[in-house]
Amino acid sequence: MGKMCPKCETSNADTSRFCVVCGMTLGATVVQGRTVVMPSLISTPTVPPCQGDVAVSELRGSQVAAANSNRETQRELTVFVEDVSGSMGGAYDHRLNKLQAAQRAAASMVINKARLDDQDEIGLVSFNHCASMLLPICLIASRRTDIIKAIQSLEVSGGTDINEGLTAARDMFDWHRHDVVRRIVLLTDGHGGDPLHTADELKNRGVVIDVVGVGTTPTNVDERLLRAVASVIEGETRYRFIKDSQTLVEHYTQLANKTAVCG
Repeated sequence: MGKMCPKCETSNADTSRFCVVCGMTLGATVVQGRTVVMPSLISTPTVPPCQGDVAVSELRGSQVAAANSNRETQRELTVFVEDVSGSMGGAYDHRLNKLQAAQRAAASMVINKARLDDQDEIGLVSFNHCASMLLPICLIASRRTDIIKAIQSLEVSGGTDINEGLTAARDMFDWHRHDVVRRIVLLTDGHGGDPLHTADELKNRGVVIDVVGVGTTPTNVDERLLRAVASVIEGETRYRFIKDSQTLVEHYTQLANKTAVCG
């Protein structure tokens, strides 16, 4: 039967989280034993031209939708884990290199999340052969400009150790906080490091890990490793390989969707 989209009535695969036609979120999901709802907040947007180094994706009239009036929306804490190794300076799509495309997508996600719920929080880690915390997890409402500036400040150099990035993200979370959804969005264009133990630890503690590989061909990255790092929800691995900047921004726009835990 598949999942019927309530907006455009397209039939989607049972494992789909988003409608393949209009981008609407579909149904409920289980994350680390808890049921979560992905509210239908975002249709896939038309991406406007770049403004400086970042394209601003406009969402028209998007609002945070509560599943019912008595349930409070949980706070969402997201850490961007960005590969800044030397290869990220390589050509990617038209006039953009891979790092520039990653910056554009991440900034678009910040703007979209700000429109959905600016009480959520975002932090930034960069990694090559080592990792740096460029911005601690902070409130979008008061620090949106700082978050985007931090993203724009990324520069390429060095090798690749994915575990360094995940470890730095893990250490940024305040594990004493309750009733929050913790997420990591990891982007890389290469191989390197042994991140599986850290990834398993994070997922066992309820962190949702979205992984994005970028390049001209999937052979540029270790797809087997990246799939193992990514969370698996209802049989769907939250890993994608993307080879153009337009699709990258669209994917990050979908990742901006709010998650709310059912009581």
